[in-house]
Amino acid sequence: MKKLLKRNRRVHLSRRQFLKGASAVGTVGLALPILPSLGKAAEGDFPKRLVIMCSGNGMPRPEISWNVTSDGNGKITDLNEILSPLQGHLNDLLVLEGLDLEAGKVQYQPSASFHGHEKGLAAILTGRPLSLGNFEAGSGYGTGISLDQYLANKLSGQTPIHSLQVGLVSRLQSKRNRNALSYAGADQPLFSENDGSLLFDQIFGEQIQEPDALIRIRKRRQSVLDMLKNDMTKVDKRLSANDRARLDQHYTAFRDLETVLQSGGQSSCGQFAAPTFSGSDWTSESMMDGTSDFQLTQMVQAMACDRTRVSTVQFGSGLGALSLQMVGHSDSWHELSHDSDTNTTAQDKLVLLNQYIAGRFAKILTEMKKIKEGDGTMLDNSLVIWVNELGKGNNHRYDDIPIVMAGNLQGTMNCDGRHVQLGNRTNNDLLITILHAFGYPENTFGLPALSTGPITQLLT
Repeated sequence: MKKLLKRNRRVHLSRRQFLKGASAVGTVGLALPILPSLGKAAEGDFPKRLVIMCSGNGMPRPEISWNVTSDGNGKITDLNEILSPLQGHLNDLLVLEGLDLEAGKVQYQPSASFHGHEKGLAAILTGRPLSLGNFEAGSGYGTGISLDQYLANKLSGQTPIHSLQVGLVSRLQSKRNRNALSYAGADQPLFSENDGSLLFDQIFGEQIQEPDALIRIRKRRQSVLDMLKNDMTKVDKRLSANDRARLDQHYTAFRDLETVLQSGGQSSCGQFAAPTFSGSDWTSESMMDGTSDFQLTQMVQAMACDRTRVSTVQFGSGLGALSLQMVGHSDSWHELSHDSDTNTTAQDKLVLLNQYIAGRFAKILTEMKKIKEGDGTMLDNSLVIWVNELGKGNNHRYDDIPIVMAGNLQGTMNCDGRHVQLGNRTNNDLLITILHAFGYPENTFGLPALSTGPITQLLT
C-alpha cells in the first residue's frame, strides 16, 4: 500500500485499484470505504445495495396493528403500533398493502399438501413453489433462484463477497427448508450464518475454518489495524473534509468490531450481558439485543467497505422453536401465532415481538444513515426491505403480505413516507419492480404465470 500511495501522488486511482491496495494490508482484507476524492472513477458514483430482512408467522390482527393511516395522497400520517419503532425513519418508508404471495398457494403437484410456513418462505424471494422432498409433508427445497442471488449474480466480480446471509437466531440445527430464505437455484439453498465471529471472518478475514488459525488471524489484526491507521493518516491530507470524516468513521467502526471480538464479546452499549461468542450464545434468545446489534452493524460496515452489495437477514424461522424471551415472555412464537384473534393476550404478545423486529429493521436504517455518501447517506443509495413468509399466522394466509421498504435507491423508488394500496398485485410483480429499480428491466421473475410486470407506482 505504501508503494501504491507513493506512485500516485495525484491520487488518480480507480476505486477498484484503491480497494485492492487497501485489502492487501497484512493478511486481513480490510477495505477502505468509498472515497470520491481518491479518484475520478469513484466521484459521485456510489453503488446500489440491497438488504432484505425476513421474519415469520405473519402479523397479528393486521387490520389493527399493521395497517397505517395515510392522507388522500398516500402520505403516511400515522404508523401502526407494530411499526412505531420506525417513526424516526417515517420519511424514508414505503409501506405496502394488498400484495399477495400467490406462489405460496401453488402446489408442486395437486396431491401435495405442504406446510404453510415452508411454502411461504421459499416463495417470498423466488416467486416459485417448493419441490417434492424429504421434509415435512413430503416437501423439498425451493424451485428457483431468489431475488437477492439473481442480483448478486448480476454484480458478480464487482465485490470480493458475492452476498451475505445473516442469521438472527435462525435455528440451523438442521438444514431444513424452513431455514432457507436465499436460493442460488432450484434445490440450492443458502443458509444464514448465526455466528457473528464466523460472519466477521467471512467479511473481513480469510476463509479459514480451523479455530487455531482464526485465533492467529485475530491476534494479527491488532497490528494490522495500527498499520491501517498509519496509512490512513498519510491519505488524510489528500481528502476532502467529507471524505476525511468518513475515513475516520470507518476506522472507528473497525476498531469497535475488533474490540468486541478480542474482548470475548464486551460491547460498548452496556445494555446486555455480553456474549462469549460461543456457538450456543449466538443462538441464545436472551442475547438477542447484543448479538443482533453486532451482526447488523458489521453487515452495514461490509457494505460501506464495498465488500458486498447484497445481503439477507433471517430473523428466526416461522415453524421453529423461537420464543419471546427478547420481549420478556417465554411463549412459543409459532404456537402464539395460531391463537385466535379473540385471544387478546396472545395477540398483544405477538405485537410486542413484531415491534421488536421492527426495531431491528430500524437498526439497519440507523446504521446506514451514519455512513455519509456524497450529499446523502448510504440509505439513499440502498433499498432495505422487511418481508414475511405469511400475511397472517393463524390461518396461514398468503394474501396481504406485510411489506415495508426503505431507502430511495438513488431516486428510483418512492420511499418517501408513502403508503400504497396495491389491490392484490402478486409478490412476483414486486420482485420484478425491484429488478427494474436496480436497472434490470425483466418482464417476469419466478413463475411467469404469476408475473404481470413492474408495479409502476412504486417507481419514480
